[in-house]
Amino acid sequence: MFGPEEPYERGGDVKDVVCPCGRTIDADGDTIRLYYGAVDSSVALATGSIRCLLSWLEVHSNPNMKLVL
Repeated sequence: MFGPEEPYERGGDVKDVVCPCGRTIDADGDTIRLYYGAVDSSVALATGSIRCLLSWLEVHSNPNMKLVL
């Protein structure tokens, strides 16, 4: 669901590394903003829909796995 794709996420001293650092949820209750470090040079922001993420997880989850929050 979350991994390096862009050139600024793929190159650097340690290649292909993204590190989630924090998140906020908008007042609409659905928009999530995920702040993350990209390799060793950038801080970036990814946005998404919580509803879409949950739907994706429902379709792609393994029923034998336990979700730990």
